[in-house]
Amino acid sequence: MGYNTGMVKYFVGVVLLNTFPMYVFGSGILTGWEFLNAFAMKQSVDAALSVAIDYYIAKLTPFPLNEFLTASGFEEVVISVGFAVLIGAAVASVKWRAAV
Repeated sequence: MGYNTGMVKYFVGVVLLNTFPMYVFGSGILTGWEFLNAFAMKQSVDAALSVAIDYYIAKLTPFPLNEFLTASGFEEVVISVGFAVLIGAAVASVKWRAAV
């Protein structure tokens, strides 16, 4: 098995079998990105840290329960969670490829 094939199999495996850790990992990456964006805009570590913490909490708890049960809210949750899982799996796959 080649390294690239192994990387693709690892990506598919973690998306299907290891979803929650990839969601937390992807959310952490997206939170880091939000921190860097807020720091570039506000030039303050405290303000950027506040934005990053709010983003991470909002990422882990996307909607209150009543909005979560609506159709549009559920679709947004699925898209948000899917994006975080794919980001986490992509970075983990690249790191797996570099480690092998």
